[in-house]
Amino acid sequence: MSGPVVEMPERAGTASPIRRFAADVRGATSIEYALIAGFVFLVAVGSIRLYASRVGQVYATIGNTISQN
Repeated sequence: MSGPVVEMPERAGTASPIRRFAADVRGATSIEYALIAGFVFLVAVGSIRLYASRVGQVYATIGNTISQN
């Protein structure tokens, strides 16, 4: 999914590299996939922490029940 690269007229000085960088869209898809992967990772870590907390409570309850008998 790459869009057209806008051709800018060349000017003398430092403006041409900056304009070329701003018009370049080649890495946009990679960055989008990296952001999606990062979001999926954060959701997975949060889910695992919540699951571990709940399972820990269940095992603590079972252990307390067994030790009282």
